[in-house]
Amino acid sequence: MDRAAGRLTFLGQARIPRQSLLIAHATVVPVILAAVWFLLTRQMPFDPQSLPEALRLFFTAADPGYVRIDPVYLPSPEAVLDSAAELWDDLPGALWTSLRIVLIGLAIGGVSGIGTGLLLGYSPTIRRYFEATLDNLVRPVPFIAFIFLMILWFRVEMVRLVALVAIGIFLLLSLTTLEAVRNVPQIYVKAALTAGAGRFRIYRTVVIPAITPHLISSVRLGAAYAWGLDVAAELSGSQQGLGYIMISRGSYYLDTAAIVLIVFIFCSLAVVFDQTVRFAAARLTRWSPRARRGMVGHMLGN
Repeated sequence: MDRAAGRLTFLGQARIPRQSLLIAHATVVPVILAAVWFLLTRQMPFDPQSLPEALRLFFTAADPGYVRIDPVYLPSPEAVLDSAAELWDDLPGALWTSLRIVLIGLAIGGVSGIGTGLLLGYSPTIRRYFEATLDNLVRPVPFIAFIFLMILWFRVEMVRLVALVAIGIFLLLSLTTLEAVRNVPQIYVKAALTAGAGRFRIYRTVVIPAITPHLISSVRLGAAYAWGLDVAAELSGSQQGLGYIMISRGSYYLDTAAIVLIVFIFCSLAVVFDQTVRFAAARLTRWSPRARRGMVGHMLGN
């Protein structure tokens, strides 16, 4: 086994480096989707009358004997690039606004949510008063349903947008943190009690390290969730950010290319956030087999 070279040898044969395989696997689906998108927006040689009536709405006539998908429903890659050039002056400011909303909301919601979850896990008294509320009232209710109440409560637009993201992240991380504390193996706590550790020391040196991989996974989920909350918040009447460009171009101009462009930017930002948290998690929890490659992969060394 050649771990120093970053690959596994088996029966005298060297496998492809794992990092190269991960990169290759990650690019397969996007490349296939891009190719399908490109082909679907080309001219196709058939009569639209031969299609079922429900599908004819999506096609428009092109050259004689050819049809193509109506750009209103699916713009071509070239149209999306043209839209990017047209919006080039507006995109940096909108991008920075959306990025600030997500970063501030994620920071406020993350710190307060994890702190609340840890406090509920530590104190039976506090947990007795708030656990039922979180589990039975907050968890089942979709937070998006409160967006229009938030519009009434927070008149300053930036405050409202940040609050929407922060509250959503707070609810998510407080619940997942409390659940992680509940699932700490009892044998860890019993071993610490046997060694004479006190309640606070057990929580600090046993419980928190045990749930750290789960907390980082929750933050990773929250980073993706934050972008979804940002999109919902900006589409509910915001006058700034990427969501504002999306709804203004879509509502007033039926500019599907601009909508696809903004969706692509949102997806790219979410992926960057996810990979950043994933990279940080791999460095912060190297001691955890699960955080690296899973228990089986850790044992086999691949």
